[in-house]
Amino acid sequence: MKAVKIAVPFILLLALALPSAAYAAGTSDGRVVIGGTYTLFSGHVLAGDLVVIGGAATLESGSRVEGDVALIGGVLNTSGEINGDVFAMGGVVTLGPEVVIHGDLITMGAVVSRDQGAVIEGQVSEGDWEGFGFTGPSIVLPPLFDGFEVPVRWHFTGYELLFGFGWSIVRSLLMAGLAVLLVMFWPERTARVARTFTSQPVAAGGIGLLTAFFAMTLIIVLAVTICLIPFSLAAALILGAGFIFGWVAIGLEVGWKLAQVLKRDWHPAMQAGLGTLLLSFVAYAFGLIPCVGFVFGLMLAVIGLGAVTLTRFGGQDSLAASPASGIVSR
Repeated sequence: MKAVKIAVPFILLLALALPSAAYAAGTSDGRVVIGGTYTLFSGHVLAGDLVVIGGAATLESGSRVEGDVALIGGVLNTSGEINGDVFAMGGVVTLGPEVVIHGDLITMGAVVSRDQGAVIEGQVSEGDWEGFGFTGPSIVLPPLFDGFEVPVRWHFTGYELLFGFGWSIVRSLLMAGLAVLLVMFWPERTARVARTFTSQPVAAGGIGLLTAFFAMTLIIVLAVTICLIPFSLAAALILGAGFIFGWVAIGLEVGWKLAQVLKRDWHPAMQAGLGTLLLSFVAYAFGLIPCVGFVFGLMLAVIGLGAVTLTRFGGQDSLAASPASGIVSR
C-alpha cells in the first residue's frame, strides 16, 4: 500500500529530526517541519522527503520535491512538482494550477482544494476516519474470580487512532524538550543515571520495583489519613519526577547510541532530545499491542526509576557503574 511507502521515510525522518520548531535551511536532503513554517522557493530542489507535522509548508511554482510529501495535521500549499506521493492525515492541502504530482494523492480526514489545472498522475484515494478502524483477533481470558471476567478490547475506531497518534506526538515532543532542559542543567546527574541503567539493569529493575511498591503504599496510606494528604501529593510528585528523570536518562543513552550509528558528534542535550523522542515513539508503538504491549514501556520506566534511586537522583555514582561508560565522559 502506498501509505506504507510514505510511512517508512516519515518515521525515519522524524526519529532523526532535530528538536527544533522547524527546519527550512538547505535543500540537499529531506526536511521535517514540526509546528513551524517551510518554503521551497521557485527553482529550488528538495532531494529527499518533506514531512510536515502541525506546521505550514509552501512549495512555490517552479520548485521540485524529489521524494514524498507527508502532512500530519498542518497546511500544505503547493504549486510545484512532486516526484513521489502526497499523503495527508488531517490538515488542509491546496493544489495550485501548476502542480504536478507524479505519484499518488492519499488523504485521510484532510481538506483538499484542487485547482482544475493540477495534474496527479497516480491514483487519488480519499478516506474518512469515521469509517476507518482496526480490529484484531478475539482473545479469551479466563475469569479471575467467579462471576468476574476480564474484558479484552482490541478494536480502535479511526478517531481513536487519530487522537492516540496525535497525543503520542505531543507527549513525545514534550518529553524530548524536557530531556533537553534536564541535560542542559544537570548533565552529570543525567549521565550517572544513564551509566547505572546500562551497567546494572537487573539491579536497577529490582530496586525500581521496590521503590515503586513502597512509594505507592506510602502515598495511599498518607492519603487515607486525610490530614497528611499534602505529604501524599509531595510523595507522588517525587515518584513522578523519578520516573521522568529515569526515562530521560534512558533517552540520553539511546541518543548516544544513535549518534554512534550515524557517526555524528551531537551535544549531550541533543542526544537526550532525539533519544527520548525515539524512545517515546517506540514505547507508544509497543503499547498498541493488546494485553502485553504496556510491559515494554513499564519495564524501562521501572529500570530507569531504579537507576535514579541507586544514584540518589544522579547525585552519586552507583558502585558498579563504570565511569568510562558515561555519556558526558565519552
